[in-house]
This record gives sequence, structure tokens and C-alpha cells, in this order.
Amino acid sequence: LDWEILPKLRQVPGVVEVNTMGGELKQYQVLIDRSKLKLYHLTLTEVVERLQAANLNAGGGYLERGAEAFVVRGEGMIRGEDDINSVVLRADPQGPPVLVKQVASVKVGQALPYGVVTYNGEGEAVTGIVLMLSGQNSRDVVNAVSKRVEALRSELPPGVRIEVSYDRSDFVGRTLGTVAKNLLEGVLVVTVVLALFLGTLRGAAAVVLGIPAAMSVALFGMHLFGVTGDLMSLGAIDFGFLVDGPIVMLEAILALTAGKKLVGFARAQEYTRIVQQVAKPVAFAVAIIMLVYLPLLTLEGIEGKMFRPMAITMACALFGALLYSVLFFPAVLVLLVGPPSGHGPAWLDRISRAYERSAALILALRWHLIGASFVLFVVSAWAFSRAGADFVPRIFEGDAMVTIRRAPSISLSEAKKLDLQTQKILLSFPEVLSALGMTGRAEVATDPVGSDNNDTLVRLRPQKEWTTAHDFDDLSEAIKAKVEGAVPGTFVSVSQPIEDKTNEMISGSRADVSIKVTGVGLEELVGLSDQIGNVVKKIQGSGDVRVERILGQPVISARVDRARMARHGVSVVDAFNVLSAAREGIKVGDVYEEHRRFDLRVLQPPAEARAEALGDLFVETQSGKSVPLREVVSLTEGDGPSSVRRQDRERTVRIDVNLRGRDLVSWVDEAKARVAAEVPLRPGYAITWGGQFENFERAQARLALVVPAALGLIFAMLFWMFRDLRATAAVYLTLPFALTGGILGLLVRGLSFSLPAAVGFIALAGIAVLNGVVMASEVLRRIGEGEPLDQAIREGSSHTVRAVLTTAAVAALGFLPMALASSAGAEVQRPLATVVIFGIAFGSIVTLLVLPGLLRILLKPAVPAQQGLDSIEGQA
Repeated sequence: LDWEILPKLRQVPGVVEVNTMGGELKQYQVLIDRSKLKLYHLTLTEVVERLQAANLNAGGGYLERGAEAFVVRGEGMIRGEDDINSVVLRADPQGPPVLVKQVASVKVGQALPYGVVTYNGEGEAVTGIVLMLSGQNSRDVVNAVSKRVEALRSELPPGVRIEVSYDRSDFVGRTLGTVAKNLLEGVLVVTVVLALFLGTLRGAAAVVLGIPAAMSVALFGMHLFGVTGDLMSLGAIDFGFLVDGPIVMLEAILALTAGKKLVGFARAQEYTRIVQQVAKPVAFAVAIIMLVYLPLLTLEGIEGKMFRPMAITMACALFGALLYSVLFFPAVLVLLVGPPSGHGPAWLDRISRAYERSAALILALRWHLIGASFVLFVVSAWAFSRAGADFVPRIFEGDAMVTIRRAPSISLSEAKKLDLQTQKILLSFPEVLSALGMTGRAEVATDPVGSDNNDTLVRLRPQKEWTTAHDFDDLSEAIKAKVEGAVPGTFVSVSQPIEDKTNEMISGSRADVSIKVTGVGLEELVGLSDQIGNVVKKIQGSGDVRVERILGQPVISARVDRARMARHGVSVVDAFNVLSAAREGIKVGDVYEEHRRFDLRVLQPPAEARAEALGDLFVETQSGKSVPLREVVSLTEGDGPSSVRRQDRERTVRIDVNLRGRDLVSWVDEAKARVAAEVPLRPGYAITWGGQFENFERAQARLALVVPAALGLIFAMLFWMFRDLRATAAVYLTLPFALTGGILGLLVRGLSFSLPAAVGFIALAGIAVLNGVVMASEVLRRIGEGEPLDQAIREGSSHTVRAVLTTAAVAALGFLPMALASSAGAEVQRPLATVVIFGIAFGSIVTLLVLPGLLRILLKPAVPAQQGLDSIEGQA
């Protein structure tokens, strides 16, 4: 399988390698007969040297004969057992030569195994893991691999079958299904809301046409910047954002042309005049929303890979929406939408008139409303600061990775037995479809681990079919408890395949949190790591806590005694050749069978697996005599380190922790405090905290630069549009109140702050400005036409209330499918959607109640106030 079947998957475009593991690796073995070796006065080293010299090819240049050149090639590679047996070890002029077959038996055997693969508790298997070339489309590559696997099934020998243990396309397909479902529902929600708020189906259709127009530009941009369609690039698009500009334009036209008889050229002229009034604020507002996404392009690492595609896609989509709003939408309105007989639906008209009647009271209570909003912002910010935080919400992938650690001293055969027992227990869960266990490492040690290390890939049924548990954390606890209770000497931690590998790439650990203790002495490090493990195990939210075991590996040490070696005339290489030949064998070359290659090794195994048995092996002296190995080396049995990990040249021991039912940041904060209080450190020893926490800290540091940059960009754009610092400040001061809504949304839904939530706040800051820009622009326009300040504020805010409510409803409800989704990948979308929905809803209400007062306060020094406001304030 390793040579003939699985390598054919490398021919699939986009596949860079197929890592294979398991089964028996064929090997040519030369088993030395010690007595015959002594009979012919040969040494083990001489046998090794003769075999190496007899297994080679050589080039001899070329010879010319007439017009042709003949290449000279010497072919001396060993081709099988007969060739090995016929290798000359010593040529005796007085008699026949001594051949390998006279001092050893040659056979085809199994290479010394360092790992084993087991499947479904039935027995051993061979596994192949297909690695994709970086930058390829995963769905296309996996589909191509699946087709090739189907074709390979016909080539399998009888009794052999290929089963897919993990297919990444399953998860990709589910997440894309989530995206498609959310996008479709988003379009339907936006269309229905537009029809309800605008009161005109034609107008709603004209607005909705902006969605395919914007998405066309987005798709061109994705192709231009090499962004693929996935959960993050397409899953975070809110169609409500894309139609906010057309909504404002349409609302202005409906309001100013209601009841008029306009047809043909007259309609086009009137619509053009109205559009010119609102085009600038609409264009600036949409441009602001687009530009606030650009700072996300500066994110690094995992967070950059996740959110840069989203920022590019959304910015391109908003650019398309801007083009549609300014260039095409007015013409579409002239063709499709005539002046209405009345202004919009009656229920919205009643809300508008009620707001208009309350406008004077809102201005009178401006200080009270601003103060109440500010207090609410401070309280929500305080509560938010005490809430937890995560890097990214945990995405349920649909499969599990059960990581098992055992004592470092465990043998491979014992580990295999326990693996089969563990898999039978896993299959007793009705949620489990299959279990593939990989213990140790493959023959090519790209991932060097010992027999104590097992990774079991568990395929699960769809979550709706689960009966043991209702979520992944509960199922993980059930698996951990049952396996550890039934299989001796087994520590279990449960993660997910992609999550597991991502964590390992981040910090070398597969856990959510990796606590690293660095220092000099191994014994001291072991003691400190045990203390830390005992402390963090008691913290609420600690799921799997594993202290790395670096001591306890049984070792037979052979230390050379140079004085005795000199006395007996034995070289170090001769003594260690005996040790090498004792089990693994000394590699003396390769044997080729067509395109296949196998090791050729010389072995001289001891009678038993003990230090005394190794000491009984003989090593040849330079005088031709033989002495027991124990005469020239000191053989001892004891415990040693199974591995020594270093970080920055310091020895390191790791404590790995998987969290359940608690956010990352609050757990780390509590753990740091508890460890600092209960585990004293001597000079020269230190503790570092890693895992996903490293990502969070890096992203937090980057956001500390990105968020102020986004806010600064918003302020600069507002000032560029208004050319007035007071009006800019009034609109800008509504941002904290919109952020209050996002904070309250996370608190109400019990969601932790995370990177998707942070992106939601950035998006919210952009969309929250639009309503303020529309209202402030209308007020400034009326002031410019000569209206008194208070009248301009009252009538301007009343005139735009419909547009504010419509854009808010469309933008917020466009995210509703994402906020309520529960399918694959929805965990990442949910915080972002929650922040935007609650933020827009709350921010729009606060804008209507607070922005008029802010405009009154900030514009009053520059504009004469209307007489009579003092009497209204007195009545209030």
C-alpha cells in the first residue's frame, strides 16, 4: 500500500505529499551467527564494511567508437537475498572465499517499528494523510482526492479496503452551507423590511437591485486580491449595509415628491435635484463604512488570515454599493418609481409625526438625555470590562480528536493493546462512527513522539442525532471519564482536528492554554510543573490538565571505559557497532526492487532484553580475539528523560490545559494570580503563558492601534464632509452610544468578547455614523437656507426620522440570520452579528434622542437661537 496505492494520490493537482504510517515495513536482514564469525576470524565491523563496499554503482565516463559514444556504467547494487548471500567477506588465496551465507542467515523481515495505527478496535491499519499545497483551494483539492480514492479502490488486493477517516470537505461544505443559507435569508429579510418600511414594492425592488450590483464588484475584487469564498470572506456580509445609501435617497425622493404629478423629463429633473441634495452625505457615509474595514488589513498571524479576507470582500462590496447609489440608482428610480400619493406606510408615518411633536421636548431635555446615555455607556463599559474574553469562539467541526498520553516507559505492543481497548470504548458511544488511532511516529520521523503518545481521530454523527450529550463539551467530558475509568494508565484530552493542529502550529501545544516552565534543572522543573498542574486543576473551567512527563523513560546506558578499551585493543566504533546491531541493526545500504527501496541491515540480537544480555555479546579486539561487551563498557539500567524540550536555550516543561465552559482571558487571569501566589519560583526559573492566549494578546495589541486608527479615520471623513468642527463633533459623539448597544447585546446573550466581536464594533462604528450624517446634513442644509437653529434641528431631525429607522432596521435585521444561526461556523458569525444588531438598534434610538441635543449645544455659539426655547425648557 505504501509503495503502490497511496503514492498515486501525490499525482492529484494541489497535493504536495502523502504521509503514510502503520503496517509492516519490509527490510532485508543479515543475522550474524557469532560462533561462525569467530570460526572464520571475522569481526562485525568487517562484515559491515564488506557489505557496504559490495553494494554500489559507479560511473566510468564514456568511450567513443566511431560516430557513437558509449556510457560506461558499473552496476553493483544488491538485488535480493541471493546477492547478499554471495557477498565476499574475505578472499583466501589458499582456499575458497568466505561468503555472507557462511557466517549469517539472510531473510526478509520487518523493520523495527516506532509507531502503530489501529482502527475501530479491530486491529492494525495503514493510514495516509494527504497534505495540500499552500494557497490551493481546499474544496477543489479534496474533491479531486476523493475521486482518485474511488479509482484506487479497484486496484486493491482482495480483503483490503480504503475507508475515509476524516474528510475536510465535510466541514467546508457545512460552513459554506451556513454562508449560503445566511445570505439567502439576509436577502429575503432585507426585501421584506424594505417593503414594510418604504410602502412601495417598486421602490424596494429598486433598492434590492443594489445587492447583486454590489456583490458583482465584490466578486471581482475577491478575484483580483486572491480571496476565496469561505466562512469569513462571505459569511460576514450584511446586505443591509449595502442598501443603506439607496434607502436614504429613495426616502428623500418619496418625502419631497409625495402627491405631485411628475412624468417623463419633469420627473427626471425633480429626482435629480433631490438626489443632488443627499448624494454627498450618502456617498460620504457609505465611504466611511467602507474605509473603517481597511485597518483590519493590518492584522497579523491567525487573526489576519481570518479577517483580512472579510475586510477585502466587505470593502469591495461597499464600493460597489457606492457606485450603484451614486451612478445608477437615480436612473433606476426614474424608470421604476413614480411620486407616491402619500408618504409611506401609515404606521411609520404615525411614528414620524409623534417624533415631530416630541422634537421640542427632546431639545429641552437634551442635558438629561445626554447624561443618561453617558451613564449607561459607563455602566455597560464597566460590566463589559469584568466579563470574559476569547480569541475566537470555538467552532464545532463535527469530529473529535482524542489525544491520549501514557507513561513514557510503555512499550509499543502494550500501547497497541490499550489503543484497541480505547477504541472499543469510544465505539460504545452512539455518537461515534469510527475511531482511528495513531501511536508513536512513522518510520520517517517528521513528528518525533514516543509510544506514550496517541492521537485518535473520531468521526461523529450529526449533532442532532446525539443522545449521550447535547454539546461537544459535555460529550468530551463523557468520553474522558469513560476512557480514563476503564483503560489503565491513560490520560485523555479531547479537542477537534483543525483546532488541534492550529493550536500546535501556534505554540507547539495542542491545548487551549500552554503553560511553559523554563529553567536549568530537570528535577526542579518537574517539581514546579507538578505544583502548577495541581493549582490550575482546581480552577473553574479547567477541562483537561496535562503535565508533560519528561522523566521515567527506562534506559540501558552503555558508557565506554577507555582504559579497558585500550588494554583490550577495542575501538569505540567496534563496541557501538555491537550495540547498534543488537536490535535496530546497522544499515549498510539499500536493496532496490524496481522503483521500491528497502533497508539492508546487519543484526546480532542478544538473547534477552536486559543489560546483562547485552553484556554477553562479544566485540572483537584488534588482535583478533573476542571479549564480552561488558569488559569494555559499563552497562546500567535506570530511568532517564523521555525528551528534553528547549525554548530560547532553556530547558522547558509544559502544562497543557483545555478549557470547558469558561472564556480564555478570565481563566488565564485567575490562573496567573493563583500560580503567582501559590508556586514560588527560584532565580533562574520562569513561567510563560501561551496557546490561543498568545493570539489574543497579539490581536489585542494590534487592535489597540487599529481601533483608534479607524475612529480617527471616521472623524477625518466627517470633518472633510461637514467642513465644520462642531457638526463633526456632534455626530462623532454618538459613537459611544452605539457601542453601548453592542456591549449590551453581548452581555444579554451571554457571549464573551472576542476578535469577531471586535470586528463587529469596528463595523458598527462605521454604520452608526450614517444616521448621524443624514440628520446633521439635513439640519445644516436648513440652517444654510436661513432657518433658525432650533427650527432647523426640529424639522431636520423629524424629516430624517423615517430614513434613520429604515436604514437601521435593514442593517440590523440583515444580520439577524447570522445571529440566530446554529449550523457549522455560526459560532464565529454570532458575536459579530450580535454587536451590529444591538448596536444599530440602540444607537439609532439614541441618535434620534441625543443627536438633536448635541447639535443644539455645539452649534448654538455659531448660529442665533430661535426665540421661545427658554419657555419650552421651563415647561419641561
